[in-house]
Amino acid sequence: MNKKRVLTGILSTVVAGTTLTGCAFFEHDTERDYQQVAAHIESYVVETPVKVDDGLDEAGFPLSHIETKKYTTEAIDIYKYDIVQYVNNNISSLQQSYGSDYRSLFRYAVEMLVDIELVENAVDALIDAGEIKWNYHVDEDGNTVPDYTETNAINRQIYSVIDSSLVNLKNEILDERDKPQITTSGDSNVSTDTTYPTKPEEENDEDVREYEKWEPSISRYPGLSGDAENRSLDREAVRRLINLLKNRVADDFRVTAEDKRLFEEDENNINKIINEKGIEYVYPALGQTHWIYYITGKSVERSQKISSLQAYLNDTGSVETSEVVKTYTSTLNEQRSAYTADVSEFESAVTGGSTVLFYPNNNYFYVKHILLPFSDEQKGWLTNYKSKHTEDEVEEYRKRLVDNIVCYPHLYGEDDKTRPMTVSDVMEIVRSKMLPLSSNVAAADAAFDDLIYLYNTDPGAFNNNKGYVVKYKLNDGENETYMQEFADGARYMYDNLNVGEVYYEPVITDYGVHIMYFASTTKVGEVALSDYTTPGRLETYYDIFEKQIKSQRESEAYTKWENEVLTYNFNKHVTLYEKRYKDLWEDRS
Repeated sequence: MNKKRVLTGILSTVVAGTTLTGCAFFEHDTERDYQQVAAHIESYVVETPVKVDDGLDEAGFPLSHIETKKYTTEAIDIYKYDIVQYVNNNISSLQQSYGSDYRSLFRYAVEMLVDIELVENAVDALIDAGEIKWNYHVDEDGNTVPDYTETNAINRQIYSVIDSSLVNLKNEILDERDKPQITTSGDSNVSTDTTYPTKPEEENDEDVREYEKWEPSISRYPGLSGDAENRSLDREAVRRLINLLKNRVADDFRVTAEDKRLFEEDENNINKIINEKGIEYVYPALGQTHWIYYITGKSVERSQKISSLQAYLNDTGSVETSEVVKTYTSTLNEQRSAYTADVSEFESAVTGGSTVLFYPNNNYFYVKHILLPFSDEQKGWLTNYKSKHTEDEVEEYRKRLVDNIVCYPHLYGEDDKTRPMTVSDVMEIVRSKMLPLSSNVAAADAAFDDLIYLYNTDPGAFNNNKGYVVKYKLNDGENETYMQEFADGARYMYDNLNVGEVYYEPVITDYGVHIMYFASTTKVGEVALSDYTTPGRLETYYDIFEKQIKSQRESEAYTKWENEVLTYNFNKHVTLYEKRYKDLWEDRS
């Protein structure tokens, strides 16, 4: 089987399978048909070489030897039902990749289900061998110290799923009552996605461990807070969730006798809590039930294991300075030769976002901006107006529209609708923040980045250290890359402002208002390895090449692992029974 990098795909697949509610892409035939084994993974032995310390020799040098740890996996059957469930959970992303090519779509689904099991086997073997630390770490003195790091991460995610499911159920109830729906519950997020990116936190290479067991706070218990109506809504949602969990496992043919025993314990325990304390106190017990583990907890646990495997494979050691110097030197020499001979190659590189080390001219500079957009309604008005008026009239009309733009600061990646602002309000805040920093370019660059995350709505402006590149003088017949007003504003800054200054006259385009910042210029010649890439001094060119080399190492380590572990085990230990499930795509042809 021709494989690609699958860990990221597996991780997103596993997360997609953690929901407790959802709709089906299709329903298939009979219960017996679902129970057919579509793929079988036989039991096999995983051998992991482990370095064992033997103390010091007489001269004080460390001694060690290699032992082979053996881990025996369990045989696994993947059923036709699993394929249908996988496709139902992931149909949106699958159709983006395969469209109506259902044969390829379902074949991919089967292979991914197998890969998930093989990856988990690989992680379990590494955990068993001590190569991946799971709920413990080794301190500086070589002592094994237990902790709750992985368990806590799993439990937090499980409760995120529970909270999301409770919100869905409450919306279901509210819909039945013809009342407005809600989007959040307690202090948890229903979705990890936000409208706008949040500013990345500074990287911390230290492995932070957790020594206290995490449990949901009492403030999150549904039914304990709010008015009588909300408490009643919470209690009904919890009742429905309990019934949902029971029904999800009731007719599952994959359930074993041990599963049934644990499910019965769950029901008895939950009923005891309800009878003795009330349904409001069921919440902390829900996350510990076998119901939850069977339906979603197993997938959450897999997600954590896959993240641990990624960290393990990415641990490729430090990069030597000589490697960075060698890569920088060869890249610089190649660019100097290529860009001197053909300036169009340079232009393609600089406008394409490549790391440029040699500048044959200084015809490019960088700007950042904050976009305060027109509403969709205002954009519609503008479009209609443009069809009937001159350019000068359109320009005046856009200026008038600016007075009606409503802006919101971003709170945790979302518009804070409690704080509506005008363009003038935002401009005044920008002025008060940036004017005192006009002589401190490094501080100004960092401050404007903060303002971007606080007010900007242009996706391309986030996480963009250098900003947008602008060509100062265009070639004859060359078109503008940006809207004319934006390009004109950028060139005005180049001619009249210093790097690190804001253009306090709002630049208005069909998109809205742009608050523009003069980020940096370029100079003819080469950049040094120790030079910062931007005035904000976030990283040097050394940092860039160090990351590039490390990334290449990680890619090579992954490819090696994939060939020696994942693909090998797939080919050696997996049997696919395509005849039993090919009707899944034939029925849709």
